[in-house]
Amino acid sequence: MGSTVNNLSPRSMNWRRLPSSRLIVLFWLLGCTVFTSASQKRAADSLLVRLIKHLPEQSPNFYHSYSGITYQKIRIFSSAKPESWPTKPTENTNNLLYSIESLVQVKMLKPAYYHIENLSIKTEGTENDLFKNICNQLNTVSITDTVINVFNKRYLTPFSKTGSVRYNFNLSDSITQSGDTLYWLGFDPKPEKEFDGFRGKALADPKNFTFRKIVALSTQKKEHEPNLLITQNFEQIQGKVLPAEIKISAFLNKEYIEDQNIKNKDIPDYICVETVSNIYQQQIDPILKPADFTTSVQPNDSAVLDYLKKRQLKMIRMFAEGKVSLGSVDLNYSRLFGYNLYEGVKLGLEAESNLELSNYFSIGGYFSYGFKDQSIRHGEWVNIYPSGSLKFRIHLGYKDRNVEYGEPEFLENQSLLNPESYRTLLIKNMYSTKRFTTGIEYSSSDELNFFLFTDQSENGARNNSPFLLAHPFSPITLARTGLQISYSPVRKIHPEDGQPQEPTKPSPEFYLTMIQGLAAFDNQYQYSKIEFKGKFDLPFSKIGTTTILLRGGLMTNDAPLIEYFNGYGSFAGNFSLSAPYSFATMQLNEYASTRFAAVHLRHNFSKWMFPENFKTRPSVIFAQNIGVGVLDEKYKDLFNFKDYRKGFYESGIEINNLLRVGYISWGAGIYYRYGPYRFNSIHDNFAYKFGFLITI
Repeated sequence: MGSTVNNLSPRSMNWRRLPSSRLIVLFWLLGCTVFTSASQKRAADSLLVRLIKHLPEQSPNFYHSYSGITYQKIRIFSSAKPESWPTKPTENTNNLLYSIESLVQVKMLKPAYYHIENLSIKTEGTENDLFKNICNQLNTVSITDTVINVFNKRYLTPFSKTGSVRYNFNLSDSITQSGDTLYWLGFDPKPEKEFDGFRGKALADPKNFTFRKIVALSTQKKEHEPNLLITQNFEQIQGKVLPAEIKISAFLNKEYIEDQNIKNKDIPDYICVETVSNIYQQQIDPILKPADFTTSVQPNDSAVLDYLKKRQLKMIRMFAEGKVSLGSVDLNYSRLFGYNLYEGVKLGLEAESNLELSNYFSIGGYFSYGFKDQSIRHGEWVNIYPSGSLKFRIHLGYKDRNVEYGEPEFLENQSLLNPESYRTLLIKNMYSTKRFTTGIEYSSSDELNFFLFTDQSENGARNNSPFLLAHPFSPITLARTGLQISYSPVRKIHPEDGQPQEPTKPSPEFYLTMIQGLAAFDNQYQYSKIEFKGKFDLPFSKIGTTTILLRGGLMTNDAPLIEYFNGYGSFAGNFSLSAPYSFATMQLNEYASTRFAAVHLRHNFSKWMFPENFKTRPSVIFAQNIGVGVLDEKYKDLFNFKDYRKGFYESGIEINNLLRVGYISWGAGIYYRYGPYRFNSIHDNFAYKFGFLITI
């Protein structure tokens, strides 16, 4: 019997010979194993949610003030191909290529005071672009970040809001440390998920929901990609837990380095990098005042400045997009206060659930009130993510809002970082639409995005402006289907919020929208419409930077007048806000067309006229705008419209960055209208512009 019990393999068992009591025991053990595994997974997921919620408290940036001293040593070795990873190189004077040791003091006082001082620095070897690039990229890596950007790769860590979807977690042995019971939380990317991540374990305190130690090894899709091993230790300070030590081992091969276009002679076949950062004398909320931040930053503090700049840019991006996260809800505070010339001052609120509530759906809504229009607008929607990924979305929504006549419909986000969006402040003529929309959005990559939709809307207008009195229309019912496509070769998406991160170089952008009217819901307009926009820089100019934006569109003549292309003018008065890549001297809805093409050229002379280190380098811009639009004669008479088939021409000069405060710069410009559609009075052909730009 003993022999039978000790050989309970599925193939060797003779189930018929086993007593029924033994079968019961076997099934009971199997059930206990499955139940225990499921319980551990639930416990691990529950603990992870609380750890991520409290993770910001483990960063010095969370507190009102902070001070600390960081010792860092980075060593770069040439290495033979390792038989396994992680591995350590043989440390001797022959294979050490470069090393740098630094001792840096950091002080911080919110909202904007930083003191960074190199107490000492020591280098060995010859610094070159390759070694400098490696040191700068590894300098600010922390495994507690939601996304790690290093070596032109983006690693999604397990401590992000989407971690539970992309990683498997489990709880293992507990240990006792300083009287506290701590648990090892294991993590490993799910096999079916395709992404760059980490596998490893974290020592967690379930009492205070803090991490004490994290060990993470990167996962690779291809053999020649970099390997990272990160060990991060934490210590208790003033009742809180902060990072105390970070060790990073990185392994790179020559093939990958050359793929990154890093120009360097004599690149070794394999490079191993070892970094150690120890943080001493940390203080949370020390007594600091602005007068303590008078010491200027030294030139060789660039690595630390890069770290602080990344944090600041993230905050600025959130501000420009108008979103702030409040737990499981994202608040769009740009909806709190708005303005345009038709609705006047608008007050409202918009909120949407985020990934902290669920990875598989989000619900949102908004309302607003325009004081000039004296109307309340609102909308509600549901987004469903069947795979738990932001790349595939099913959208159901209703929006009641005011829309500009001939408003472009591209798959792009409005942001204060994009000055094109300033034109929305100048809109004078709008109609009301109550629109139900269903759609499917799919991102095949960060660069390419598709949105297939159908919608049904009721549209009407109030005769409360000269243009609306001259172009009245009865309520229009529309049923449409369409496809929107956006493509940007250098765009990268934040895995956390699904928003594009700001590129470090000018980004080509291309948008295409195709719409077809449907014979449904009493729709009397079965028209077709296609519109395109493309923006790119010319690469060959030696006297500055030339940016070109192309627009074009085509639709059938039986479209309703609210859909006709409007010319994209932004003249709201002789003195008005500047809106780049629009016609500065063309009045709002001055023209309409069913076929149009336009070229907007802007050449920036500043890099050619002024050196990079010029303290307040103005931005001198020459702008040239040309457009042509055609509308059949019978529709011109029917809708009381006119087109610009002979060609609309204007030129202008802008001088931006005349005054700069932080990330906001101010400027002014002048434009002149000429050609077949110039006015008789020379004065009427001028448009004087003022504006601002948010630059990061």
